Amino acid sequence: MKLVADDNGRLACKSLFTPKKAFSAERQPDGSIRVVELVEKEAPVVRARKVKGRWIGAEVKLDRAKVISAIRADRESR
Repeated sequence: MKLVADDNGRLACKSLFTPKKAFSAERQPDGSIRVVELVEKEAPVVRARKVKGRWIGAEVKLDRAKVISAIRADRESR
C-alpha cells in the first residue's frame, strides 16, 4: 500500500490508523519507516506489607542487572 503525506506531513488511512490510537514511528537504516501501534500492558504490582511496623515491598531483593536486561529485552522484542 502506498501512502502520501499531506502538506503538514500527516498520513491518513482509515483501515490502518484508527482514531484515538497511539503509534510509534521509527525510521529504519534502509530508508523505510516502521509504524507500530502502541498497546497498553498491565504492569505487575507488588503489594506492600507491614513487617515490624515498617512497610516493605517485594519479598526478594531485585537484582539491578536482571531488571535492566529484562527491560531491554522487552523493548527489543517490540
